[in-house]
Amino acid sequence: MVEMIPTRPENRVLRELANADRGVFAKLVKLLEPVALQSGMQLGTPRAVTDSSYFIESGVVSLVATTRNGGSVEVALIGREGVAGIADALGDQPLPYGMVVQLPGLAYRVPKAVIREHILSCSSLHELLMDYSQRMMHQLAQSALCNRFHTSEQRLARWLLLTAERADTNRFELTHEFVSQMVGAPRPVVSASASALRDKGMIDYRRGVLTIRNAGKLRRAACECVDEISRSANGVGDAPSAARHPASAARNKVR
Repeated sequence: MVEMIPTRPENRVLRELANADRGVFAKLVKLLEPVALQSGMQLGTPRAVTDSSYFIESGVVSLVATTRNGGSVEVALIGREGVAGIADALGDQPLPYGMVVQLPGLAYRVPKAVIREHILSCSSLHELLMDYSQRMMHQLAQSALCNRFHTSEQRLARWLLLTAERADTNRFELTHEFVSQMVGAPRPVVSASASALRDKGMIDYRRGVLTIRNAGKLRRAACECVDEISRSANGVGDAPSAARHPASAARNKVR
């Protein structure tokens, strides 16, 4: 049975909301539905409109762009720092990517109509979601740069580090086929890159289980995109809501 929503959730957006505005948090919690995330589970399909957003409590969700010929590449990662499906809540246009669960965990699902209501009312949740959306756009732009200019070995190292950061584990059950889709490189290329990292003592890969052995060396083998995306993602909630949005602080004071 899926657990009830805690008063201090692991999801950073919800946790910051609880700190900034207990009233809005209490109202939102009543509308959240806990959902068990299973590996490979589709939360949204490419070129389709979804009806829900997901506050990720644990596990990792990938935004995966696909071509009409079946090619695919991951364009963003979402862990407990964020919300899957936030772009869908901002409009009714279909998005070019799908949302697939990469590592199992837990999410809190909410109808996108609820998100829109908070956006229109300019609540504290609206401010946090706008901050998060900006950081997501940063990640999308950095991923485009990385996929164009960096080697498959650098991209694999980046992907492993960012996944480990969100999942709080250095051990994953993954196949080369799945990793090739995430990194956007043919399977033989990904296998060669993984072998190179393994030979250098950075990772181990046996029977579908990949383990990061030396995160420091792996970070040095990765591109600068690791630090860029990590800094952006971890910036959610850096400053109190009132400091980021003086107008909101004044509004809350009047209340």
